[in-house]
Amino acid sequence: MGARPLRRLLGSVLGVLLLAGCGSSPAGDRAGSGVWRSATSGTQARLYDVACLSASRCEAVGEAGTILSTADGGTTWRAQVDPLQGTSTALYRIACVAPSSCYVIARPDTILVTHDGGASWSSHVLPVGVSGSDLTDSACLLDYTQISGRPALCRLGLLDIACVSGRECYAVSTTSPAYGAQPIMPATASAPASSVWATGDGGASWSRQSVPPGVACNGDCTEGRYGYPLVWVSCLSGGVCRAGGGHVLGCGHCGFAYAVLVTRGRGTQWACPQPAASCTTFSPDAGDCPSSATCFGIQSTNPFGSGSSVARSTDGGAQWVQAGQDWTASVLEDIICPATTTCYVAGSGGTIARITDGSNATVERSPTTDDLYGIACPDAATCYAVGDGGTVLVRR
Repeated sequence: MGARPLRRLLGSVLGVLLLAGCGSSPAGDRAGSGVWRSATSGTQARLYDVACLSASRCEAVGEAGTILSTADGGTTWRAQVDPLQGTSTALYRIACVAPSSCYVIARPDTILVTHDGGASWSSHVLPVGVSGSDLTDSACLLDYTQISGRPALCRLGLLDIACVSGRECYAVSTTSPAYGAQPIMPATASAPASSVWATGDGGASWSRQSVPPGVACNGDCTEGRYGYPLVWVSCLSGGVCRAGGGHVLGCGHCGFAYAVLVTRGRGTQWACPQPAASCTTFSPDAGDCPSSATCFGIQSTNPFGSGSSVARSTDGGAQWVQAGQDWTASVLEDIICPATTTCYVAGSGGTIARITDGSNATVERSPTTDDLYGIACPDAATCYAVGDGGTVLVRR
């Protein structure tokens, strides 16, 4: 398949919700959008992510080992002491489970854990095969991938974490061979370039899970199986978890290596959601699966599209379908779905949008033009978003 047919394929698979940039929207106002307000975080550090223990208790993480907490719904934020505070380490992702457990990814190979609401943190280094703390690496980018404002576009090391309970969590990690443009060696020759790490004892120990070593190319590629990055993971309290990622293999000959993997409970193997050689036709840059069948994702790295996209799957990630049309030049950074058909999206330039009924998108008025990198919604009406310069937004 040449580049032109592949563009048509991607247009049908990765069609996007018609959102809009940040700021006010007449349509959004008529829809009765919630009100976002700015909160004083007390830091100028870039904040990468936020997660909540309840509607009023949340934790935000960012550069220089920064951890902030609120216990009053975002009105006030206080710095917490952690083993990496004040270092050059970026705290990149966080997952929290009530009543008091949170897990934080520290780039590139460390997980911080608390079981007392952040009063104390322990540090756990995993052998993920990546060193250094840079969030970007040009080796993962193709010249024609024209994306700006995304400090974590190329991702290596530990990248995301999600929890089934306060004791059971899963983290995904990627090494540079996952972005290779050539078929991988046979599975017996080397370990997969991406990995899933699991804990069942509250983070005291972590074990590497078995994942497929490679996937078939979707496009015009040399025959064989290809490495793939795992960049997101999403879990349900019942034990079902999904992880995914993908990348462009290259052009003249064009192709994609995508994977969405599923495990249906502790001790079960991670596998493709259906018995297909390609595993899936698409995986987003970030994803959230609010039910066993429904997943939503965001995509800002498709070189064949003019902007960013939101995609939906109704079969647990095996197939992703068109939900609208091309959007904007904004870079979508994070998505969270507090209900089966309700999601919130945050991105560059202060962009925030709400998805309802699984497909209808409403721009929400944003009080900032700062880039936003993380969003959390403990319920369908209450959300927190964080970003550049210590930006914290609260929606009620």
